[in-house]
Amino acid sequence: MLRTTTVLLVALLLPVTARAQLQAPASPTATRPVSLPGSPPPTSPTATRPSSVPPPTRDDAQREDPQPRVPPPPRPTKPPVKPVTPPPPMRPIYDSKGQRIEGMRQAGPNRVFDPRTGRYHTTEPSGVGQRIVPPPAGAKPQR
Repeated sequence: MLRTTTVLLVALLLPVTARAQLQAPASPTATRPVSLPGSPPPTSPTATRPSSVPPPTRDDAQREDPQPRVPPPPRPTKPPVKPVTPPPPMRPIYDSKGQRIEGMRQAGPNRVFDPRTGRYHTTEPSGVGQRIVPPPAGAKPQR
């Protein structure tokens, strides 16, 4: 008996729940007014123009002061362009004997790169340029 009652109850409630799912959902704005950005706020019926007053003619419209125009919002300005400064002139590089070496590139502070050999050398400031520091005796050459 209990089983037949349960089956009968499920059979009756199944179409009701299916119909509830098939109904279109309620509009999310059904309970509140819709206001889109940039649109004027909704006006009340009392604020509308009475129908007894005739619409203004062209002459009346020209005599009335035009509505003050609101200036457009300012555009974001680009940051000022900094002038491109050239890199500082290369300081001359001297070998450990004091002879000037051409073609070396600055690789960092107190470091130069020799593109001909593919090696990096440690340097130290010397006068107006940089002098390559000789490696310690017996040290392997750097790659």
